[in-house]
Amino acid sequence: MTLALVKVSCINDRLIPLGLACLQAYLKQQTQPVRVFNFRTSNYTLPKVMFDPLIQLDLTDFIMNHQDFPIMIPLVDDLLRNLRPNFEEGVYPEIVKDYSKRMFEAPETTIKRFEAMMKYCKSTVLEELKEYDIIAFSVNYLNILETVISSCFLKQHNPDCIIVWGGPSITQSFEAYKLFLRRRICNGLVIGEGENPLLEIAKGTELTKIKGVMTLDHQQNYSYSPGIQLDLDTLPTPDYTDIPLDTYYQIASTYRSRGCTNRCQFCAEWKLFGPRFRIRSVEKVVQDIEIIVRTFKPRFMLFGESLINDNLEYFEQLCDQLIEKHLNIKFGTHFRANITPSLARKAKLAGFEDAWVGLEAFSDSELKEMNKGTSVNHNMETIENLTQAGVNVLAMLVVGYSDYENEIANCNNVIRTIEHFSKQYYVDLKGIERPLPIQFRPAPMYIVPGSFDYQAKKGTATFPWICAFKSQKNTQQITELEKELSDIPYSFDRPISKDQIVSFMAQIQDADRNAGFMIGGVMKYAIEYTMEMRRKNRQNRKTERIGISAQRFEAKVKH
Repeated sequence: MTLALVKVSCINDRLIPLGLACLQAYLKQQTQPVRVFNFRTSNYTLPKVMFDPLIQLDLTDFIMNHQDFPIMIPLVDDLLRNLRPNFEEGVYPEIVKDYSKRMFEAPETTIKRFEAMMKYCKSTVLEELKEYDIIAFSVNYLNILETVISSCFLKQHNPDCIIVWGGPSITQSFEAYKLFLRRRICNGLVIGEGENPLLEIAKGTELTKIKGVMTLDHQQNYSYSPGIQLDLDTLPTPDYTDIPLDTYYQIASTYRSRGCTNRCQFCAEWKLFGPRFRIRSVEKVVQDIEIIVRTFKPRFMLFGESLINDNLEYFEQLCDQLIEKHLNIKFGTHFRANITPSLARKAKLAGFEDAWVGLEAFSDSELKEMNKGTSVNHNMETIENLTQAGVNVLAMLVVGYSDYENEIANCNNVIRTIEHFSKQYYVDLKGIERPLPIQFRPAPMYIVPGSFDYQAKKGTATFPWICAFKSQKNTQQITELEKELSDIPYSFDRPISKDQIVSFMAQIQDADRNAGFMIGGVMKYAIEYTMEMRRKNRQNRKTERIGISAQRFEAKVKH
């Protein structure tokens, strides 16, 4: 029986589906029939506040993964009753108004998106998947709605089909997604890595007996036991068959590790694949890159993991082998703030164009509060070493984590740091002196489900959903919905006000823009790729017009 691996999203969800590529490769290795469906529609777009959170200055206060719950519940209940939701009637006007306000858009925009989404899920996703009996959806915080809506249509068509959801949003927020297990929209939640659970599901093993899958047992109690963490060297190369890379700027992703060595207070990355941090051998990683480049011909590659340089000796071996291979491919990945000057130069020669470094703050007290395990000196040295080697640094910063005094001190330190590096240059391989390739990227502090912060602040700084709009007519229904969602943290309080966070972010962004840093790495590549595609499209349209004109001219001559 063929298992369908599915991701449904719109075109401005640019998260490359490495998970699907890994799962497809593993199931094929185990001789299990599998087909990948990577649905990407241009019929609607994400709210800007969702897909562009690093530069938006209208701060949301919802908790990621939980933002869609208030509107999903009535939507699901209607779809499961085979009713077409009417956003102009019942509880929808108030809920849509509440939802759109949180997304900083007009209610009409929200309604238009939902109607386009439902139409696409029914006309395309359902039609493609309706003959499959086992369907596994990959879920991140950007495609929750599409996953839920598609699952409703599939269950309506075939109540006996087995639907499971997995991915980062499910692993981080499985307690919240129990709501959908109870509604029978999905049969199981895959928590952690999915290779072994999906293989067992495909074999027909009862869900209650599969480690790593949360489901309901015969007594309607939740059933779950932790999954197995596999030896990464036993896993095959990610397989991008049926995943068109041209919709991702011709960028592919690979991996070298799962998990994270660190336990930052605000982050849940270390829990996504289980508590044990694991690495793949250098030989396997290089082999993966060779196969992906040869087979799928990406122009750029990302390492989809939390950090690349947990072990500097390992990272140097990886760089040495990549330099030796001359694969003519560039890389971007996450770095920890502990790279040496010589290793930074070697990373550049190996093809590492982008270093996304979670510097977070330029205040030792804030770094300690975050449990970063680094210091301001580490941050400064890392920027110096990487940029002098010509590696583009995305200096990622968290704004609004601490109290006002600490935040204003940190903001001033960041601006001074930007001014310091704006006066420096590096010499490229051609001997030309250039501005440093660096971008300072401030983002507002969010509470991530599964993090230590989330556990510490749950019930004190987090709050369940309360609808901001209630008409007398719908008070009872909305109150019932609020009650059902009362155990799910929906919004939160930051230590300082939104206006203060916006002010700090704006100051940092202004300083970064005024510094005159060079744009490099994957951002420069994506811009160039987009412009190249536009030129090709214009040329294709011109050729088509010439062809049509020639046909008309020929017809006239014959006449």
